[in-house]
Amino acid sequence: MKHDDDRNSGGIFLRCIRAALTHKYLPIMLAILAMALTLPSLSVGWIMDDHIHRGIILSEGSISEFVDSPLDIFRFMDGDPERTAALMDLGFLPWWTFKGIKGAFWRPLTALTHWLDYQIWPESPVLMHAQSILWFGMLIASVALLYRRFIGLTWIAGLAGLLFAIDDTHGIAVGLLCNRNALLATLFGVLALLAHDRWRRDGWGAGAALGPIFLAAALLSAEFGIGILAYLLAYAFILDRGAWGRRLATLLPYAAVVLVWRITWTQLGYGVEGVGWYVDPINDPARFAGSALKYAPMLLTGQWFFPPSEIGTFITLTFRHGTTVWLYTLGIVLLVAAILLPQLRRSRLARFWALGMVLAVVPICATLAWDRLLFFVGIGAMGLLAQLLGDLFGASALRPRNRILRLAGISFVLVLVLVHMIMAPILLPLRAAYPIGPRSFDKDYYAQCLAGGAVEKQDLIIVNQPVPLYTVWLLCMRELNGQPVPRHTRVLAPGIPSVSINRPDARTLVIRPQNGYLYWWFNQLFRDKNHPMVLGERVELTGMTAIVTELTEDGRPAEALFRFAVPLEDSSLRWIKWKDGRFEPFVPPAIGETIELRCGHLPLLN
Repeated sequence: MKHDDDRNSGGIFLRCIRAALTHKYLPIMLAILAMALTLPSLSVGWIMDDHIHRGIILSEGSISEFVDSPLDIFRFMDGDPERTAALMDLGFLPWWTFKGIKGAFWRPLTALTHWLDYQIWPESPVLMHAQSILWFGMLIASVALLYRRFIGLTWIAGLAGLLFAIDDTHGIAVGLLCNRNALLATLFGVLALLAHDRWRRDGWGAGAALGPIFLAAALLSAEFGIGILAYLLAYAFILDRGAWGRRLATLLPYAAVVLVWRITWTQLGYGVEGVGWYVDPINDPARFAGSALKYAPMLLTGQWFFPPSEIGTFITLTFRHGTTVWLYTLGIVLLVAAILLPQLRRSRLARFWALGMVLAVVPICATLAWDRLLFFVGIGAMGLLAQLLGDLFGASALRPRNRILRLAGISFVLVLVLVHMIMAPILLPLRAAYPIGPRSFDKDYYAQCLAGGAVEKQDLIIVNQPVPLYTVWLLCMRELNGQPVPRHTRVLAPGIPSVSINRPDARTLVIRPQNGYLYWWFNQLFRDKNHPMVLGERVELTGMTAIVTELTEDGRPAEALFRFAVPLEDSSLRWIKWKDGRFEPFVPPAIGETIELRCGHLPLLN
């Protein structure tokens, strides 16, 4: 009798779950759930590029002088050698920066939302993060509607929406104000797909116009918005009906939007050149193909399993274990593919999700693999996972006939359930609250020992900055906080793992980093391998000249000489070094002396 009661209780519980997943207000409920889980992001404050955006929009600080419009906050480096030289001279860019470097992105719709933040509540990062959370909620509701539209008003559609809403890969983009562009681009992309489906399936004429309009909005939110083309292509190839010519013709308006956008994007001076973390698929297809081959398995593994894709990237680029990581992630991808194979053979909709997911990976391989890029990939992945769970545990299960294969498949799917339904809602708030890791980890890399003395009348010389990018943010932060800023800032060398410093005379240092310059990936942001420095190359800055005196076997600077306009002990120079996880004052060596600076404990590598 007790056994029957347990069975009835279990049946009632399952019916309640199915009723909830088919509730007419489920999209709204999922949006509220997702926003609640990401509320910890309210405590993040301004970090990373937020400091640059603040300076530009508020027209405060030196950085604002180099950008023409407060709606152009994503034009970080515009390819103008004179502007680059001026930024290098102030210290926003290190001396090894490629003079023609360009990292300029056209995102006016996203920039408009940031501009509104600074007009309405300029001193409240909490309310700025609240706006990002609201955009995230709208995105979740639209994706839930998308699943219902394509799968039907079923518990599987509701489950897909739930899986997407609690996916922890979204936490980083919600937690980073400067990554709000991904939320907007995905939202408008999903609306484009919904409009397209209503046009093609229901004959809704307005959808033919709204689809391309929403695509344009996605692209003007972020280049990332091009990812929705993956599902539009998959729709034409798999779900649409009619002759192939007519199917392909439905894509012409979207192709026109992309063509006009790309031409305008280029003519307005946007693009990437010489930036080590980005590659332009159009201008450098060979390098992009290599990047896609390297990063695609990491991104798919980050979406389906673990570790997060950025950890795979970090291990690959920092410890040179690329082959090991690539083979592991490829194995995970093949395992998932094998589990999904029966479903893909049977279901057109499953093939649609799979093709859209795979195609959506391609454009995001233009930069370093990072889970914050997985929004479009996740749409297909969560649709597939929900259908897989329905097939394996529902009435019409697609289970392999072989008992061992069936048990292996079910076991792996149970692991996926653990990852996506138990771990994900726990990790989502954490990743939203700590989008780039522990707060202390982020603060460690800012040079904070600038108290005392007339620093605004001095040149700050950072001998061994582990992550030179933090110097850019440091200068912006100090200006915005009303703190004194050095006349000029010089980063002489990356600090990992050690640098050898020799002083041949009163005004000169010769520095040799272990492994040479531009070895670590986070120092290649300012100069990629396609624009190498040459032996004897001179970089003239106010009060200092840097000269490349030796090259490594692969053509990178192995050693550089720094000649200052005054003796190194002059009071106009303030010296600091990185040691044991923090910055502290540095005393130049005596003439003829050689010393070694080791980073000591470094969270990036330990």
